[in-house]
Amino acid sequence: MDFSDYLKPYLNKKTKNYYVALSGGADSLVLLNELKKLKKENDFNLIAIHINHNVQKDSKKWKAVCENLCKKNEIKFITHSLKWKKSLSSNVEKKLRDARYRFFEKTLEKNSILFMGHHLDDVIETFFLRALRGSGVEGLSSIPKERALGKGKLVRPFLNISKNEILARAKKDKLKFIKDPSNKDISFDRNYLRNEVLPRIEKRWPSYRKNLDQLTANLKESSELITIQAEKDFNAVKVRKNYISLKKFLCLSLIRQKNVFIFWINLNGLSQPSAKVINLFFSKFLKDEKTPKAKYIWGTASKKGSVCITKNTNELKISELSA
Repeated sequence: MDFSDYLKPYLNKKTKNYYVALSGGADSLVLLNELKKLKKENDFNLIAIHINHNVQKDSKKWKAVCENLCKKNEIKFITHSLKWKKSLSSNVEKKLRDARYRFFEKTLEKNSILFMGHHLDDVIETFFLRALRGSGVEGLSSIPKERALGKGKLVRPFLNISKNEILARAKKDKLKFIKDPSNKDISFDRNYLRNEVLPRIEKRWPSYRKNLDQLTANLKESSELITIQAEKDFNAVKVRKNYISLKKFLCLSLIRQKNVFIFWINLNGLSQPSAKVINLFFSKFLKDEKTPKAKYIWGTASKKGSVCITKNTNELKISELSA
């Protein structure tokens, strides 16, 4: 299967603007190059978005490389610089990722598509990271190929292609890509997996990528079945979108209660709780009959998506926690 065949299904008459998240690395460069080839035969606008994270000393140089590449190939170039305080060192990866996606959301217009160059090795790394954090079936099914983003859609067409295949394509097309030295820094969990753990796994189990690709596909199917059951049970207990009948909810088995609970949180666009928070909700809060109008909270009022659940004798109500 040619690389462009992974992109063709997303070309349509409704979509005029196709964006590529361009870091300058091999993944995003191959993706941009394949779309450039397709642009010759199809009528669409190709736009590259480069995010300058301002973390590496060469970040300005990388931005210039991406900008010059786009100028040479007559591709529209958008750039955005992230600002962050070095004193806030905890969970920097997540903070930068959140800021990056906020910019993507603001940029996309209706019917537009943003392509990202995530590949099979990213899927496998994410699987291990989530497994080590105790994620459920949905989390272990790893990176979604498609999802809504702002007014448009995010698509990751290369999720079944390995990093080695992408590097081979870059070499074949004579693409000069940026090598980020921070990828070797094993103080980051993902880099530790990539550089220390997975090479040992590959040495022992050479076909592990193929097997884990099948596993994550199976988990996606299982997650879909769980969601179907959750929606069915939710419709049986709901009063409104943010209210459910306590009596009907308690009639379900515990495993189905937990399934509905997660579905309800997602339906209202709120933040997922940790396993500890979920267990305390069911073992303590739900069983407490002494406290009228009891509240169960996770997160903080200043953090978007934080949750407040209130309980009375008849209903449970979920809402975003506010100051």
